[in-house]
Amino acid sequence: MIRFEKIDENTKNLEEIKQLYMDAFPFDERIPFYIMVSVGNDRGVEFLSIYDDDTWLGFIHTLVGEKLSYIFYFAIDGGLRQSGYGSKIIREYKKIHPKLSLAIEPIEEDSDNIKQRKKRLAFYEKNGFETLDTKVVEMGVEFELMGAKGMEIKESDYKSLVKKFFDSFDKDKRVLSVKEMRDADAYTIKNFVDSKELMYRAGEAIFYVGDWNIGDKVLIAAGSGNNAGDGYVVADLLNIEGIEVEILLIKDKFSEDGKYYFNRCLQKDIKYTVLDEKADYNTLRGKFDSYDYVLDCIYGTGFTGEVREPVYSLIKALNDSKASIVSADINSGMNGDTGESNICVNSDLTVSIGFLKKGLVSEEGKKHIGKLVNMDIGIIIEE
Repeated sequence: MIRFEKIDENTKNLEEIKQLYMDAFPFDERIPFYIMVSVGNDRGVEFLSIYDDDTWLGFIHTLVGEKLSYIFYFAIDGGLRQSGYGSKIIREYKKIHPKLSLAIEPIEEDSDNIKQRKKRLAFYEKNGFETLDTKVVEMGVEFELMGAKGMEIKESDYKSLVKKFFDSFDKDKRVLSVKEMRDADAYTIKNFVDSKELMYRAGEAIFYVGDWNIGDKVLIAAGSGNNAGDGYVVADLLNIEGIEVEILLIKDKFSEDGKYYFNRCLQKDIKYTVLDEKADYNTLRGKFDSYDYVLDCIYGTGFTGEVREPVYSLIKALNDSKASIVSADINSGMNGDTGESNICVNSDLTVSIGFLKKGLVSEEGKKHIGKLVNMDIGIIIEE
């Protein structure tokens, strides 16, 4: 008998579910998995594991509203495909949510995966869905809406569901001082989330928000603290997705958790170099010009004082380069409380982690940031 169970952080086969999610969906269609879990089964979202008695089949992730329910992700374990389970699951799930809809990639004959697109369309048509001649865009990818036969879907209802879900990524608008942020990190690690997992979530969030694509060249400019560790996670994720990435170490020095993820990069043969302290501005400028993106992970929110050589010249060259710059958590060189600096990275995008910091939203800080996004990774403030 087909049954559904809620997925949360205590689900026994959570890693198996995560791996299926990573395998089933390309990176430009995925959101960070920790968000799937943290927002799952809350605020109009269902994230469910699927079983046939005790046999695990896969998962379904659905946005649930009064007028419409929308399947965001649905995947079956690879060893069970072509077994008829897909139709059985949809049939049972439609009993729970009769006003069920989903989106598929449009049938375009020049698509690389045209066979898979046609197969998916035929599967849902067989199971009582029809295309609605309405195209929508999710995370920059165009899809076509499908609904149960006879359904009428207002685009406004669809947009309302999706907006509510994505708005929940950044549900807490509090702005913290550096000390308050440090205390929240420590409290979370002590009571809720392992430090390495928290670092992975931070890197995954930055990877998700960045606009890199296959064919891009990305450089990770990494310091020696935990901020650099976030960058090593991003490097690993970029490498997994086939995006060319290289690491530039400011020093051959690491935090404990950062070393863990740097070693993972070494195991994947990701290229790295250590900054030549004698490298001048022109040499650095030429290097940065050869990349599409540079991820700035040099200094974190705890940086105070003035940026000194050789990092001063490095930041100046980076700011003058042609590369698009993404800053991890805060722009390197910026004071996390005041936004002041003698020089700091001028970013096209800054991905703040956990909570916004006072320096990022200060008048001085705003001068150095093109776009500011804050990502909730499950950091909890002790009340």
